Amino acid sequence: MDNGLITFIIVTWNNEKQIEKCLDTLEQFTTVPHKIIIVDNVSTDETCNIVIKKYPLVQLIKSNENLGFAKGNNIALKKVQTPYVCFINPDVILTEDITLPAINILEQDKNIGLVTNKLCNVDGSDQLTTGRFTDLVSILVNVCHLYHFIPNPFRKTLCPEYYKIENGVFSPDWVIGAEMFMRTSDAKIVGGFSTDYYMYMEDMDICWKVWHQLNKKILYNADVSMIHLGGASEKQNQSYSKQEKIIINTFIFCEKYYGKKKADRFHKFIMTLYRIRRLLIYPFKVINKGNSLLEHDKNILNILKSLNYNND
Repeated sequence: MDNGLITFIIVTWNNEKQIEKCLDTLEQFTTVPHKIIIVDNVSTDETCNIVIKKYPLVQLIKSNENLGFAKGNNIALKKVQTPYVCFINPDVILTEDITLPAINILEQDKNIGLVTNKLCNVDGSDQLTTGRFTDLVSILVNVCHLYHFIPNPFRKTLCPEYYKIENGVFSPDWVIGAEMFMRTSDAKIVGGFSTDYYMYMEDMDICWKVWHQLNKKILYNADVSMIHLGGASEKQNQSYSKQEKIIINTFIFCEKYYGKKKADRFHKFIMTLYRIRRLLIYPFKVINKGNSLLEHDKNILNILKSLNYNND
C-alpha cells in the first residue's frame, strides 16, 4: 500500500530533547507500513532542524503561530490518507510494537472507536491513563480523595484513573491523549479534536464524541505499554496557569455536553467541597509544611469564583 497502513500525527512545541527518541523508537518498533506527520507550533529550539536533518521521510508542517494541541492535530488529520491514524505525543518512547495490536483490535471489533495502551513512567510505574467523564461522582471522589478508600474492583467505574489492571482490556469513559489509535474515517467524522479548548480536556472531548456520536467504545489495552515522559511541554507552564486551564476547560466541557444548568450544579457542588476542605485543613496548617495544600485550595477557589456562575 503506497500510502501505508497508518499515519502517526505528532504536534511539537520545543521538544528538541524528546523528538529524536520518539521518532527513533517509532521506526524501530512499528512493524506495519506507516507515515509520520509533524505539526510544529513555532518552536524556538532545534526541534524543526532536527526533524529536517535527521528524518527526511517525516512530513513537517511548520505553523506560523502556536495553534495548540487540537488545531495542530486537525491540520495533519486533513492530510491523512491511510486507513488508520495515531495521535501521539512527542514525549512518548516506544519499548515494543504498539501499533499492530491496536490495529488488530480495531479490525476485529467495529464497535470499538478508539484504542490506547498503558502509559508508564521511566521507572516502569504506571501513569494515570483512564478517566470518568466529569459528573458529581467524579467530582466527589477526586476532591475528597475517596479513591483511597474504594476497593479496586469498584474503581473500574467510579474512578477508573485509579483502577489497577496489570493485563487485559477494559472500556473507560475516556483516556489520556498521549497516544490514541483510531480509524481515520472515524476521526474525520467526529472532526478530530475540539478547538473549544486550548490545552487540556481535548482528549476527554474526543472520547465523548466516540461514545455519543459514533456510538462506539473506548478501549484501554494494558497488555501493551510505552514510556510517557509526561508533561514535557506542560512543564513550561506555571502550575497555577495549568490549574486554571484545566478548571475552565472542565466547565466548557460540562456546558457543551450537559448544559448550563447542570454545569451550574457542578460548580456549586465543587465550590462547597473545596470550602469544606479548607475548613478541615485550616486547623492543621502549622503541620502542613509551607501550607501547600491550603495554597492549592485557595487557588482553586479563586479560579472557580472567577467563572461566570451565580450560585453563591
